[in-house]
Amino acid sequence: MYIQNSPYSQMYGSNDLYSRKNNNVVSDQDISNSAAKNSGTPSFMEAAKAVQEKAPNNTQSTYLTKHFEQAEKLAHESLVSSSHKIGSREYNIEMYREMMTNIVEMPIEVEIAPEEMNQALLFNHLGLDFKEYKTISVRSELLTMLEQKVEQDSTLIRSDKAKLTAIITDTQDRLEAAQAALLEGEDITQRLQDSKKAIYHSYEQLKLGKVSQRDLISTL
Repeated sequence: MYIQNSPYSQMYGSNDLYSRKNNNVVSDQDISNSAAKNSGTPSFMEAAKAVQEKAPNNTQSTYLTKHFEQAEKLAHESLVSSSHKIGSREYNIEMYREMMTNIVEMPIEVEIAPEEMNQALLFNHLGLDFKEYKTISVRSELLTMLEQKVEQDSTLIRSDKAKLTAIITDTQDRLEAAQAALLEGEDITQRLQDSKKAIYHSYEQLKLGKVSQRDLISTL
């Protein structure tokens, strides 16, 4: 899966339609020509995903950590009536489900960095929402952080981690599809709602929280 890597990423590529060797300012004529030639085409989508990391790692980390902690806080708040002890395997499995849905649907504020102004201008010219496009990338990154947290969770058994990772991957694939649809001018609200429903459905289908004899043997 390939989604824009960072909320502070610059969407330049050495061969993309936005790059200029000696001038980083996109003129109205440049925009018109690019829009006419590339709107709704695979080449435009590829150019939009051509990412180079520009922000300092500490800035990126702080930005993502803030949203990740917010998703976790909301998850705990939604589980106040849970019958499971906080920190237990059963509780954590529920918490990860809630964190996934929060990451997919909670409001995320993104800013347009100075080096992204040209891309934002082009998106606007094409009638596309650059901030929404960028927000989807942030959601995908938060899911990657959640996957790392799952892998480090000592309360989970091997099959729990495999099942949770499968759901995270499926959700990221859905976000990637939504991002591509956004570039085609589609309203992706329903796609995000469907992604949330799919998380709950996958939990039931994969029987997360239930331990089979094979699961128990695998822990020995």
